[in-house]
Amino acid sequence: MFIKENRENNLKIMALGGFVSVTQNLFVYEYQNDILIVDCGIGFKEERGKEGLIIPDFSYLLQNRKKIRGIVFTHGHQDHIGALPFLLPKLQGKIPLFAPRLTAALIEDKLKEGNLQADINLIDSKTKLNLGSFSVEFIFISHAIPDTFHFLIKTPCGVVYHGSDFKFDWTPVLKRQSEVGKIALAGYRGIDLLFSDCLGSERKGYTPSESTLESSLEREIRECKGRFFITTISSNISRWQQTLDIIARFHRKVVLVGRSVEKIFNIAQELGYLKVPKDLIIPIKKASSFKPRQLAFLIAGCQAQKGSALDKIVSGKSQIKIKPRDKVVFSADFIPGNEAAIRRMVDKLSLLGADVSYSDILDDLHVSGHGSQGDLSLLINLTRAKYLLPFGGEFRHMKQYSILAQKMGYEADKILLPKENQVIEMSFPGKVRLGQKINLQPKFIS
Repeated sequence: MFIKENRENNLKIMALGGFVSVTQNLFVYEYQNDILIVDCGIGFKEERGKEGLIIPDFSYLLQNRKKIRGIVFTHGHQDHIGALPFLLPKLQGKIPLFAPRLTAALIEDKLKEGNLQADINLIDSKTKLNLGSFSVEFIFISHAIPDTFHFLIKTPCGVVYHGSDFKFDWTPVLKRQSEVGKIALAGYRGIDLLFSDCLGSERKGYTPSESTLESSLEREIRECKGRFFITTISSNISRWQQTLDIIARFHRKVVLVGRSVEKIFNIAQELGYLKVPKDLIIPIKKASSFKPRQLAFLIAGCQAQKGSALDKIVSGKSQIKIKPRDKVVFSADFIPGNEAAIRRMVDKLSLLGADVSYSDILDDLHVSGHGSQGDLSLLINLTRAKYLLPFGGEFRHMKQYSILAQKMGYEADKILLPKENQVIEMSFPGKVRLGQKINLQPKFIS
């Protein structure tokens, strides 16, 4: 006898920022009358000559606000937390927030900017949450910012491993190792669907450790005959730690330039993630009393953001003026969409007389926080999931992940490649498929 499936009893998973997106991470897990939200991030876009932010489409959440049982955050990057100040006021009620310690501090700081408040519950590797139909466990993983976690989400329809941004760093600068044994145990017990970061799926091998950058950064500062400037993603605390240690060895003083850099230094020092040698950092007003070879500037604006500290320097709106013999090091990847703006900034810095080091001419100034094919295949092997779903990249990254998984023995129909606005459905016991499409209209804010 044919029994029609009751799709109301299926788990639905939606990406309100779109599946084919590197940024705007906002995922909705819905089972009957319960919704669990994972992350709430912004994107970056240039539209009609204007640079601005993209926030996910909140319409579905606003229509179903009474179902929301909580928002859980994987880590503190802006593409995972930055849209929260836009969402919370619209929800008109207290929604429980759950975040690791550093992420919670960054969220609190972000909310203060909009005069918003929220009670954030701290989570760590030992935390187990029960939120309506969902139970969530947390697994520490390496990434470009401390306190990054993967989630093991148990639902009435099956088990999902939510594996956001990660790599396996075996010699981490901040010394904490990924909880590989915990991942393997979860895989042994059974995982139905692996959501996996796929941004590095085009690269062979393993993504190098953060610690491998030390010799490159040391070379750059050794060769610098004037003032030394370095820019990276402001929240890359391990990169800043390496830079501080190297600068101290070369007997230079450090000036912090840019609000985002100053904020992350204050928060990371207060929480013990950043160790700053005594008397190394000086205020900008004292910089003039030191010779050029005695100074190093840690500066915000590696993505050429309008209004950033580095943008103000190249546009002549800063008290800091670039001079010949100065060196500027970009120790960061180009975020998709920012390439043209960054190259324009490199042009301007070069015209001002700086010696600029960047990824187009040197390939050892940055290591990604995202795993390459070796890292991705290791997570696949550890989790042993029945189904795979790559995310956190553009479609070409998802496709390369699929090719990798098929080489490992997965059948193509076990690897889900959703369109940007497609819903994922899981029915008991752990059967996964692509579902209907939903209307998504992300909002541009200039």
